[in-house]
Amino acid sequence: MKKILFFLITVIAVNISAQENDQQNSKQVNPLALQPITVTIGGDFILTGSFAASKLQRLDYFISTIYNQTSRQMLGSLNQINVIEKVSKEIKKYPLRDITLKRANGEVLKIDLLKFRLTGDFKYNPYLMNDDVIIFPSYDDERGIVDISGAVNKPIKFQFVEGDKLSDAILFAGGVDIAYSNVKTTEISRLSPSGNKEELIRVNISDDFSLKCGDRIRILADENQKLNYKILVLGEVKYPGYIYITKDSTSLADAIAKVGGFKNNADLIRSEVLRNATAKEMLQKQQLTQEYLNNSDKLLLPETQLKLKQIKESFEMARLSNLTDEDTIFFNIDNQLRVLRSEELVDFTKLNDASSAASKFIVKEGDVILVPDHFDYVYVFGQVPKVGYIKYTEGQDYKFYIDKAGGLAQTARSDDDVVVIKQKDMNWISKEKEKLKIEPGDYIYVPKEIPRTFWYTFSKTSAIISTLGSIATIILLIIKL
Repeated sequence: MKKILFFLITVIAVNISAQENDQQNSKQVNPLALQPITVTIGGDFILTGSFAASKLQRLDYFISTIYNQTSRQMLGSLNQINVIEKVSKEIKKYPLRDITLKRANGEVLKIDLLKFRLTGDFKYNPYLMNDDVIIFPSYDDERGIVDISGAVNKPIKFQFVEGDKLSDAILFAGGVDIAYSNVKTTEISRLSPSGNKEELIRVNISDDFSLKCGDRIRILADENQKLNYKILVLGEVKYPGYIYITKDSTSLADAIAKVGGFKNNADLIRSEVLRNATAKEMLQKQQLTQEYLNNSDKLLLPETQLKLKQIKESFEMARLSNLTDEDTIFFNIDNQLRVLRSEELVDFTKLNDASSAASKFIVKEGDVILVPDHFDYVYVFGQVPKVGYIKYTEGQDYKFYIDKAGGLAQTARSDDDVVVIKQKDMNWISKEKEKLKIEPGDYIYVPKEIPRTFWYTFSKTSAIISTLGSIATIILLIIKL
């Protein structure tokens, strides 16, 4: 018990002694450390003059504080956004390298704040002393630079300082990118003073070549093709979503296998690969990918996507029609189709045929594969009471679907003028429709009877008489000759 009591007393005594020593040390250090000093800033900086500082401050902290305070005051007095952006861009151009620090004792130091911020080495960022003078150099941010790119982490233009070497440039560029292997060679492009002649210098990185102002450096490496290749598969497949692929070697069949294959209700006829070949495909891809990212559990096509597809199909049907100018206006149809229509890249129905082009089709980065569900409807429109989709019934002809739509309206032409438009190739068929097999996705169009008014008949008759008169005149001239 006495030993324990003695131990506790000893520990308490040591703690009290340590606290007293700390207090005495703080009383000795703090007054000196907190004593204000004067530091002068000159040269190419946002603000020059003499300022109060502390011996506890390092140069970078002091400069950053002056800059932040001054820039806030300058920008706070402006009210136009474009002026604020322009001024903010200009005042950020103060140099971080080749800064001169002159001490009162005659010592002169060269400061490189850019290296300090990248390395954390405090030899580039010393403590301030009373009567220090900090002088910022002037430099041309267009010509007084070195540019480095290639196999580095951060291609950059940086302020050149006499004595810079290749290792400095690589440091400022964040080092060599580890994604590249066996990076050993550097190409330096050096222009003549006139700018119309180039000297190409190839050196090893290990040589740590000395640089000159205006050098353009390219760290050479074989192109790294290990990228994040992937495609998006949507619709009636077992595991829809993004899948990873290889560069120019993953077939469409392999891609479908990765998503578990097609579901039983997949419509292979209407399945397609979207690629950035047309404006329509780019719009589809952008919308589908965004829809998938926002609603990955809902893989239905967006409403606007359906509308876009319907516009495309309506133009397709009109382009191959045999209608006259009395029925519709064809102006600009082909031009709009040029924007909206895309060629089918692959026929999904032949995917299981090893000798087909579909089985050998190679998917590429960014492709979107769209597999809609089976479509068991026939669309009836035109001069019928109930325009819309009619449920497909095996073996029925076009008249069956017209009856389902309410039959021919009073404004419809005769049955002979009814057109069946095949979904697969958008071909118009008006003759021998009775023998035609109607398939899911087909369209049945009932054209309108154009009213024949008196003035319509009069204008047509006048045109015919005028034409006959012209022909008669030509015949008379020929006879006379």
